[in-house]
Amino acid sequence: MKYAEMTKSFRQFFELPLTPVAVKFNSDETPNISSPMRYCEMVRKSAALGTTFTATVDEMSCASAEVSLGFTEPSYGEVYPRVKPADTKQITVSPLDKTEFEPDAVVVVGSSAKLMRIAATLAKVEGGMIASKFKGEFAVCGECTAIPVMENKTNLSMLCSGARMFSDYRSDELAFGFPLDSFVHLVESLKEDSITKALCGCLMDDLPARVVDSILSLGFTKGTDHFIGRFGDEIIRLYIPKDERGKSSTVTLHVPVKFKDNDAAEAAEEVASTLFEDLMMYRRRENWIDVVLLVELYESINRAAAKPEKFTAFVNDGIEVMLEKISKFKRKAIK
Repeated sequence: MKYAEMTKSFRQFFELPLTPVAVKFNSDETPNISSPMRYCEMVRKSAALGTTFTATVDEMSCASAEVSLGFTEPSYGEVYPRVKPADTKQITVSPLDKTEFEPDAVVVVGSSAKLMRIAATLAKVEGGMIASKFKGEFAVCGECTAIPVMENKTNLSMLCSGARMFSDYRSDELAFGFPLDSFVHLVESLKEDSITKALCGCLMDDLPARVVDSILSLGFTKGTDHFIGRFGDEIIRLYIPKDERGKSSTVTLHVPVKFKDNDAAEAAEEVASTLFEDLMMYRRRENWIDVVLLVELYESINRAAAKPEKFTAFVNDGIEVMLEKISKFKRKAIK
C-alpha cells in the first residue's frame, strides 16, 4: 500500500482532520527553512498545512529537540528519551501522503477522543496494552519520535508546555508516535477488519420476521447468514452485520469480482483504490476483488423494516450505487 493510499485509509477510518506526519533522519532533502523553528512546530504545521520541512541543527530553535533528535550530545548527565549516538545531520518532516522516502517514524496529532480510538484499535491489532511514557517535556521530539526510532515501539504522549505554548497545539490534542512497521500494520488491518465485520451477517433464524419479509420483497432469497439476489448483470449478497453492542443498523451489499489470475487482480487494486475511495470498501483475495458497500439505516433494522417505503428506498439506492460502481470498475479493470 502506498503512503498516499495508507494516509487516506487511516484518516477516513479514524476521521482525523490532520494528516499523519512522516519523519526521516539524515534524508537526502535540501534544507528549506529560512529561520529557525521548533521541531514540534514543524510536525504540527506539516500535519495541518501539508508543508514539508528539512532542517539541520542551524535551523532548530529548541535545545531540547536538538538533544532528543540526536543533533547534539547532552551537556550534563543523561537525557531520556533521545536518539543516540548523536550523529543526526538533518531531519525531514513531511505529510505522509506526500512522502516518497521510507520514514523512520510516523507522528499522528489529534484530539484525545480520536487518539483513544487509535489506541483501542492498536491494542486489538497488536494485543496487550498500549505504552504511554511521558513526562510533559521532550514530547513530540523525544516521546513521539526518539522512542519509536530507538526502541521500535509506539508511544502516546500528553505533549509538553513548549509544544502547546509555542507550536500551536490545541489544549485537547495529544500525539502518537509510531515506528513505520507498526503504523503500516495498523493501517493494513483496518480494511480487513472492516470488511470482515461487514460480511459477518446475522443468521436468518435470528432476524425478526418482518425484516426477512422486507428483504425478500426486494428480490432477494434467503441463505444461511445472508440474502442473495440478481440485479442487472450482478449477483449481490446482502448481509446484516452487528455492531459492537450487538445491534444491527446497517446492511452490507457485497459483490465479488473474479479476475483471470492473481496478477490481474493485483493490477485491478489500483483501479479499486481510486474508484471505491469514498463510499465503498474492497479487498483482494487471490484472484478476486471483494467490493462492499455499507448502507446506513440510521436506526435499528427492525424499526427501519417497519417503514417499508423508506427501507426499500435505502436498500434500492445502495443497489443502484453498487451496480454503477461495479460496471465502471469492470470497464476499467478488465481489459
